[in-house]
Amino acid sequence: MFKVSFKGKQIGEITLEREASILAAAAKGELALTHRCGGHARCGTCLVSVEAGAEHLTPMGAAEARILKVLKAGPDQRLSCQAWAQGDVTCRID
Repeated sequence: MFKVSFKGKQIGEITLEREASILAAAAKGELALTHRCGGHARCGTCLVSVEAGAEHLTPMGAAEARILKVLKAGPDQRLSCQAWAQGDVTCRID
């Protein structure tokens, strides 16, 4: 088991038994994380900053990289719909 922690506008800590997207973890914890495209890496509204545990996230795919480039996202930012946690992760929701 591992935890996905959220800081910023909303605070929470969700315990997971198996890998899940950061977006799914937020939903499990009843945290409102915007995702206008339904989690398909098309809009970028689910952008989060990863404060710790980036090494426990799945690698970035082409669709996510494309959206992050358009958004001019920082190196610590990921789309929560595309980043799957496989270990402890701390994210900031701004």
